[in-house]
Order: sequence, then structure tokens, then C-alpha cells
Amino acid sequence: MAYSITVERDFVRAELVGRETVEETKEFLRAVARLSPTHLSFLIRIAASKSMFRLEQPGLIESFREVACSPSHKVALLADTMDLRVSHEYLELIARQHALNVRSFRSAEEALEWLRQAPPLDVDPQRKKTKDQRPREHVQRRRHAARH
Repeated sequence: MAYSITVERDFVRAELVGRETVEETKEFLRAVARLSPTHLSFLIRIAASKSMFRLEQPGLIESFREVACSPSHKVALLADTMDLRVSHEYLELIARQHALNVRSFRSAEEALEWLRQAPPLDVDPQRKKTKDQRPREHVQRRRHAARH
């Protein structure tokens, strides 16, 4: 296994080559996570490595959480083979279930475009909650009125 981590102008580029085990992945992610306090966008490319479909391995999602430690953090994944790409798509699904901002991409151009997008203006969870609750309350009142 070998990896490189480079700080670019507006993102961190990290590449892992020849990964064989989950432990190697976690070691790599710990190294990338050291930059999370000072950087928000990460482009992670994995090449010439075994695919991983058992993402529930102890500590793997937690390792991604160290990199994508806030809703503002973005992690874009790239793979060099179809098997790895499918593995990354599965990882994206699991990451979303854990409220992590991780996405899999087919090309570096698409990944960089996503990384460079500004976060949505409505990132205040309390405001979103209030906005989402209003229609439900209205529907509940209407149902209540229809019963009488």
C-alpha cells in the first residue's frame, strides 16, 4: 500500500494505491483526517486496490466520519475500476445513512465541480425543521376539522 496527500488551492487530493485490507484503508483515512480541521473538501482516489463491500467492518465508517466531520465537509470518491466504483457507490449510501457528505464520481472533473459548489444557503437545521413542520401541521388541522 502507498498513498499521497496533497493540499491543492481549494481542496485536498488524496490517493491510495494497492490497498489490501480495511486496516490499510483506516490508516489512510486517519492521515487524510489530520487535514479536516483546516480543509473542507477532499478528493480521494483509490487505485489498484481490492473492492470493499463489507463496510460495516468495525471503525470504517468512523474513519470516514473523521474526514467528513461536519456537514460542511465534502468527500468525493474516485475509483480506477468498475468494482471499486460500485464499492464506492455502496459506501456513499452507507455514508448518507450516517449523515456524512460523501459522494462517488466517475470522473475527476465531476468530482471537482461538486467540491467547488458553495453549500446550500439553508444549512440551519432549526430553520429547515420549522419549514418542514408547517405543512404537516396544516394537514393535521385539516384532518381534525374533517372529522367533526
